Amino acid sequence: MNAAPAIAREMSDRLGPAAVPQETHDHIPTFWVAKDRVPALLRFLKDEIDRPYKMLYDLSAIDERMKTHRDGQPASDFTVVYHLLSFDRNEYVRIKVALTEDRPSLPSITDIWPAANWYEREVWDMFGIVV
Repeated sequence: MNAAPAIAREMSDRLGPAAVPQETHDHIPTFWVAKDRVPALLRFLKDEIDRPYKMLYDLSAIDERMKTHRDGQPASDFTVVYHLLSFDRNEYVRIKVALTEDRPSLPSITDIWPAANWYEREVWDMFGIVV
């Protein structure tokens, strides 16, 4: 696993096996998380973890409907991607959420990062995902 051992261990302690790591070429710790766990995980990473990830660096989505080579990734029609930055750790973490086309929605995180409003509107406008 290319994920930083500290964050992988901290997330595992908090979520158990709910956060599944993904190997990436950019070496950013990347984890797949079930959509019902997203708000609690993001709040944990921002406010409760030691040396927190205070900045929501980006929130975007990917249309996966034509993707045929999944490399062990969960099946999804869309993937929502959260990029967070910890100034204290000097590192990023990436959280991915697989969504199916018949239910493309996620809970809003504007109560955690008010600036997420802009990103969430963009995800709605571009992909029809209700956030």
